Amino acid sequence: MEARPYTIRDVRDADHDRVCAVVVAAFGQEDEAMLVHRLWDAGAVTIERLAVVDDEIVGYCAFSPVTCTPKLVGPLFGLAPVAVRPDHQRTGLGSAMIKDGLKACRELGARMIAVLGDPKYYGRFGFEPASEKNMSWAAQDAGDAFRVMIDDENHWGDIKTNETRLVHFHPAFDALS
Repeated sequence: MEARPYTIRDVRDADHDRVCAVVVAAFGQEDEAMLVHRLWDAGAVTIERLAVVDDEIVGYCAFSPVTCTPKLVGPLFGLAPVAVRPDHQRTGLGSAMIKDGLKACRELGARMIAVLGDPKYYGRFGFEPASEKNMSWAAQDAGDAFRVMIDDENHWGDIKTNETRLVHFHPAFDALS
């Protein structure tokens, strides 16, 4: 599909039903839409972006706080979910939402952003295998699919990379299989 003019914007409360419809369409199931509801209910979404084409919501992504053990100080986020309606996939909308959301994370002083997903896709945004930073996802071993982006200006500062860290997504993610 050829990309059409689009707008990337924040989510408004009135968008919630349409956001969930996009997430269900993108994933082909309701699990991820229920995750979004749990995050909203917990007030655990820090940054959300929508892709809008012809006044219609066709994409969504969210960034929510994550924690690390041992503790890592500073704003830490997880990117999930990223959803684009199937009839608008492969048009650059997902990338546009992610880039805009990453910019907003940086403006908030994000020290680290984590994501679970296709290494090739997320690698182009600067996400590296978490294992290279001696980090892993606390829920399970996801190999190179679990990736992190570190604040380049920080250069890890006080972080000891020889110390293994577990990254914990918000408890709303625990219900996903």
